[in-house]
Amino acid sequence: MKKAVLASAVFAAMVSGSALAAEVYNADGTSLKIGGRAEFRGDFIGDKGKEIEGSMKNSSRFRINVGGETQITDGLTGFGFYEAEQGVTSSGDNDATTSIKQRYMYAGIGTQFGDFSFGKQDTAGVQISQMSDDGQIWTGAQKTFIAAGDEQVNNTIAYSNVFADAFSLKASVIASDEKNENGYGISGIYATPFGLDIGLGYAQNDFRVVDDSVEPEVVVDTGSENQFIGGLSYSIASLTVGGTYTQGTYKYDNFSNVDFSGVELSGTYKFDNGFRIMAAYQKQELKDTGSSEKLVLNDFAELTGQYHFNKSLRTYLSYKFDNRSKEDAGLDKVEDTVRLGVRYDF
Repeated sequence: MKKAVLASAVFAAMVSGSALAAEVYNADGTSLKIGGRAEFRGDFIGDKGKEIEGSMKNSSRFRINVGGETQITDGLTGFGFYEAEQGVTSSGDNDATTSIKQRYMYAGIGTQFGDFSFGKQDTAGVQISQMSDDGQIWTGAQKTFIAAGDEQVNNTIAYSNVFADAFSLKASVIASDEKNENGYGISGIYATPFGLDIGLGYAQNDFRVVDDSVEPEVVVDTGSENQFIGGLSYSIASLTVGGTYTQGTYKYDNFSNVDFSGVELSGTYKFDNGFRIMAAYQKQELKDTGSSEKLVLNDFAELTGQYHFNKSLRTYLSYKFDNRSKEDAGLDKVEDTVRLGVRYDF
């Protein structure tokens, strides 16, 4: 983990939204930053394995975030962060998308003993999954297995701190308004002096299986789920590589348990002229413990060429090799994906 990432929760969140977030106000110990991105993403051939019947699937998006911090005393600060995203309708006409997705919305207090934040935010395990999240199409899914290890989770209370400028500790609790939906997680990353980062995390939460086809909804089953996740990343000169592995179990009260596992690898090499080569691999599986059935959720390799004109503008071309079988994908034919992207950060 680079030292720049070992910062307070609010500025870490701003960096994840946009490394170029501009300070628009700073007076009397209070600052405000605004950032975001506009990104065209055109997919060709296939979309998540499904053949694109026309010429292109438009997956473009626009994000905007606002973050602020106020100095209360020498050892006490307050902060808040909000981020939203809007997509686009993929069509050959002028249909408009009016819906806006809320990604983050939280507030918190920074102390000498760490930062405490409350609201819609990442849980503790996300810092581990980010160690291999370096692709352009579908990497970073290691966090999606259970709610207590996922990003942008409602009703989350989080704690974060950095010890000796080398160990990043995060803990989180999900306090749901429904029965059997609470959860918790904890994770840590140790940054060695020679560029190797080592991360480990654990998360657990209860869950409900709901049949929403009837009114009122019927709870079909309840249970709990847990997840272990570990990660390594290494940077030397222009090369950065990372890998994560996760496993866990969905424990149903009335059904047989389901085990899950996932592995993700990524690497980036930066050339001096602004060009980058990026590669990634991911495979995730589910296995019913009551039978020999196994389902491959993801199995792909991704190769990307990316060019940075400057700090704000980049363009890239990615090819995703989808290795799933037709049975796993539930399709008559599994297609690869080619993505052309242009991204402007502000």
